[in-house]
Amino acid sequence: MILRLFALLIPFVALSGCAAGSSIRVAEGEETTANEPVSLAPAPEGEPQPSADPAYDPPRTTSQPADGAPPAQGYAPYGGTRTLDLRRIGQWTHTGIGESRRLVIRDANGWDQFWSELAVGDRPDVDFSRDVVVAVAAGQRSTGGYEIAVDRVTQVDGQLQVEVVERTPGPNCMTTTSLTQPVDVVVVPASEARSWRFVERKEIRGCR
Repeated sequence: MILRLFALLIPFVALSGCAAGSSIRVAEGEETTANEPVSLAPAPEGEPQPSADPAYDPPRTTSQPADGAPPAQGYAPYGGTRTLDLRRIGQWTHTGIGESRRLVIRDANGWDQFWSELAVGDRPDVDFSRDVVVAVAAGQRSTGGYEIAVDRVTQVDGQLQVEVVERTPGPNCMTTTSLTQPVDVVVVPASEARSWRFVERKEIRGCR
């Protein structure tokens, strides 16, 4: 009986030894069994294939500019925005202009007429061969504490963009009870401006 059992165990021992020695080795030193799939992914398209020759230098894909020109840095924006220097002629709260206005004055006659309506003293000289006057009026207000100002002027391809800010007093602020007519007048070097537009912004002032 013992001899028959020993004879039956010999095939199972032999099969177990074969399975233990059936491992295979793949790239990067990893080890897997024969029952696991091994994926050999192709190299990405467009990249140079590796060579067995250690002296092989794969071609470089970076294109060189012709005639020694510097590499392209992307498209530059069309035109350009230039912020103009402001010279403020004056900012007043009591004037003779009781309605809201947005003006670009380009000649001496228009300047003289506007200054007469403004009624705040002697008219300063402006060189309209190189400058224009920008005037903004808020209209008549029932109390003090209101303000209007030209905040910034930019020029893009011959067009002026005038940024205007109107400030109103906060609800709990102390103000005068007299009527006011806020006006701001500035000069900018923009004699070649062909068109213009005004961009409005409103703010609430803190109490002083």
